Amino acid sequence: MPMTRISIGNELFENYKHQISYILQQCLEAYFAVPNGDCFQIFDIHAPQQKVFNSNYPNLVQSRSESGILFHIFAGKSRDHKQKRALYKALCEQLQAQTPIRKEDIMIIVQFNGPEDWSFSSGQSWKDEMEIIQ
Repeated sequence: MPMTRISIGNELFENYKHQISYILQQCLEAYFAVPNGDCFQIFDIHAPQQKVFNSNYPNLVQSRSESGILFHIFAGKSRDHKQKRALYKALCEQLQAQTPIRKEDIMIIVQFNGPEDWSFSSGQSWKDEMEIIQ
């Protein structure tokens, strides 16, 4: 069950939030072994002056614009490099094909943690819930 924070500018959010959300979810399901419909996303809307991204790091041929978007994916189950690479590629390709977002403007960070780091409700850790089920 990943949870993704999507840092985005207001114009992209207003005009493309549904496409971005849908594309992200489809890529997570197809390339990251996320169950169908297991969707948790938060959009953080920022004005261009509220974020500072180096426009050429790391040695980009085409500079990053102020329309950059950041996906910070928190996942409870580790994925291998092949799965991560497939997710990164598919997400960038599909966003570039279906929205005005350029692949150079897409940044993705994946962070893994354990079941004890998640509480879905009622003050119960996911680890405890899994132990009760077993």
